Amino acid sequence: MRRLFLLQLCLFAHAFAVATELVATCNVGGNTGRRVDALRDSKIADTYVYYLRQDGTKRPFFGDRDSSRGSSVQVACVGSKARALVVTGEFTSNFLQGFVLSRNPKTGLVERLDFAEKNRPAWLYLSESQTAVVIPTNAYGETDKKFVMYRHFVGSAAEPQVVAVDELPAQAGAEIIELGNDRSQ
Repeated sequence: MRRLFLLQLCLFAHAFAVATELVATCNVGGNTGRRVDALRDSKIADTYVYYLRQDGTKRPFFGDRDSSRGSSVQVACVGSKARALVVTGEFTSNFLQGFVLSRNPKTGLVERLDFAEKNRPAWLYLSESQTAVVIPTNAYGETDKKFVMYRHFVGSAAEPQVVAVDELPAQAGAEIIELGNDRSQ
């Protein structure tokens, strides 16, 4: 009887240790948006496997569990007019990888903008027609420009447009969100 109790206790402790943890929840798009949860589990050293949960479906951040194991991961739900989920971290690339989830105001669908650079994004531009992240280069990388901008046009299935620029873009009608680096999870 005592062995059975100890076995059950060990099983319970193991189940608790690998339980999925909610990192952040974001109502992408605002009040009438779509709820997206960022989750993590399977801790090894300073890494976890990260997932997105939307409409009852849980899927790894980057397609499979191995690619979605990350450290120094930052997750934030940002914006005031429209909300977006911003994720960055050290995953399988030699660069910081990340993505932005925003809601298409016409279809209501959540759209994704992926990026990978040596630095985390500093600004997010949200408008009805596009989502853009601006990342400072700090003179490292493939360009001598000050910033790299990844731009996704709402409703487009095309790869994001990547542009090197020396000045922050002027985006009329866009909500411009300054992203801090205090979002570690």
